[in-house]
Amino acid sequence: MRSRVRLGICHVLLLAMKCLVDFADNMATFTAVFSLFVIAVVSLLGLIFAAISLYLAYVHWKYSHLPGPKRESFFFGNIPHILRERERGKIIHEIVDDLHRIYGPVVLMWGYHRPFTFVSDPELVRKCLITLNLPKNLAVYDHLGYPFGQRMAGRGVLTEADHEVWQRRRALLNPAFHRRFLMNLMPAFNESCDLFLAKLDKMADGKTVVDMAQEFARVTLDVIGKVLLNFKNTESLVKLHINFYKLLPGTQVRLSTSPFLRSLAIIQ
Repeated sequence: MRSRVRLGICHVLLLAMKCLVDFADNMATFTAVFSLFVIAVVSLLGLIFAAISLYLAYVHWKYSHLPGPKRESFFFGNIPHILRERERGKIIHEIVDDLHRIYGPVVLMWGYHRPFTFVSDPELVRKCLITLNLPKNLAVYDHLGYPFGQRMAGRGVLTEADHEVWQRRRALLNPAFHRRFLMNLMPAFNESCDLFLAKLDKMADGKTVVDMAQEFARVTLDVIGKVLLNFKNTESLVKLHINFYKLLPGTQVRLSTSPFLRSLAIIQ
């Protein structure tokens, strides 16, 4: 009886040892396969990183002849500079305007891997858009026309990316810019300018800091409201100013090049 029990125990022990050996073999196989998988993934990520780096180096070299601020980061470009200026309360147009004063009418900035060229000289703008008929960035024009899916500028002369369609629509507006027609609008122009000068007189006390860029934007919007939109009363013009300045921050957020920057700008 005892011998049978001993044989049974030995048999169980042998089975247990066999299971342990099989498990160890399986673990060794799994470890080897997993190690090869990790090496393959790391190698693939390394190749992707190298390819992205080479592509960025090529793009940086391609546009290196254009003037602009030095990139603060190889991968992020000028994004750190833009974020610092945004924290100071400046919008992207004011940032670019400051750079134009330093680097001239053509400024190149980098948003991650994307180069953005800003042109301020009217003759150069005409050469880019009319003479050379360079392609327009559809993403920017779509965001300007319909930020967050809601109509802002819509599909008009300002946002049309197709040159042939734009040319036909622009030709329809040519009579509106004839000297004879513009002379009839001089009273509205003069009225807005008189109000603008009167406002500046009140603020010219030697102490008040005046943002002239904002003031010129307001008088321009005032003229547009009177001439183009036929707003006659002050209340309508005030509503136009308020709604327009509410619209600008959202449009700027939509024009951001990264979903991360859009969420960051909305939080701020």
